[in-house]
Parts: sequence; structure tokens; C-alpha cells
Amino acid sequence: MIIILKNFKESIITTFLTFFLTIVVALIAYLWIETIPFLLAILILFIIISIGVIADMIGVAAVAAEEESFHAKAAKKVFGAKKGLFLVKHANRVTSFMNDIVGDICGILSGSLGTVIVIRIASNWQAPKSWLDLLILSLIASITVGGKSFLKSYGLHKANEIILVVGKILASPALLRQVLKKH
Repeated sequence: MIIILKNFKESIITTFLTFFLTIVVALIAYLWIETIPFLLAILILFIIISIGVIADMIGVAAVAAEEESFHAKAAKKVFGAKKGLFLVKHANRVTSFMNDIVGDICGILSGSLGTVIVIRIASNWQAPKSWLDLLILSLIASITVGGKSFLKSYGLHKANEIILVVGKILASPALLRQVLKKH
């Protein structure tokens, strides 16, 4: 019963976090996408797709990584190993955050931004909106699913290496603070 309540609590927190993050990110993206040049909007769309695909890979890698490997690296004081160990020990939260929150928000945003791009193309070039919408959204879906398929496999096979890289990225601000504190 305690596990069910803990899971329910985490699910509620995830729901509200997703809701508020989606609002913030979507507002920023929508306000910004309407004021930037068309090609930059396309680039931002591909960046959002890439973030979602990479987040999915990290979530899979967190589940597949071997805790023992990170204990050994942390004992040898390998930079980023402690953060990597934390990620592996909390793999259920990491995968929930990366795959469900970040990945799904990126998926929703990419579809929405694709619609905004379709509207801009249709209004600027008098293109048929329905066919254009079908083409752009299918392209977004195929790039997202294909990218996730490729990087999930990579995430499974290179889990320890990926989580160590993420651990190094997460440890970098702490290292920077230490360096700045000494000077």
C-alpha cells in the first residue's frame, strides 16, 4: 500500500510539473516562433525534436546502466561518476522525467510548432493547408520516431558511457563553483 501511495504522489507531482513546464515552454516558443524568420523557426523545430530524442535515449540509458560500474568509477574519483551513480540509483525518476516529461513535451511542442509553420507557409505561399499539414506533421512524427528508435538502441548498448557523460555535465556547475571559489 505504501508503494502505491508513493507512486501516486510521484505521479501527481509529475502531472503538475508537466502541466506547468508545458505552459512555460509553449508560451516562450509560440511567442518567439511568430517573430523569427522562417528558416530559424525550422531550425528551432529540429532542435526541439532533437532534445526529445536525446532525452528519450538518456532515460533508457539510466535504466540500462550498471550501478556497480558507477560505484567503481566513483571510488576511483572519476569526474561525473557520483552524479552518474545518482542517476542510475534513481533510474525510475530519471526515465520518467526524461522520457515522459521532456520527451512528451518536446513531442507536443514539435507538433504544435509544425502547425504554426504550416500556417505560415500556407499564408505566405498560398499552399493548400490540409496537404501541407499532413506532410509536415508526418515528417515531424517520422523524424521523432526514427530518431528515438535509433538512439534507444544506442542508449541500451552504451548506457554506462551515456550516463557518465550526463553525470559529467551535471557535475560541471559544481566544478565551476569550486574553481571560482578558489579565485
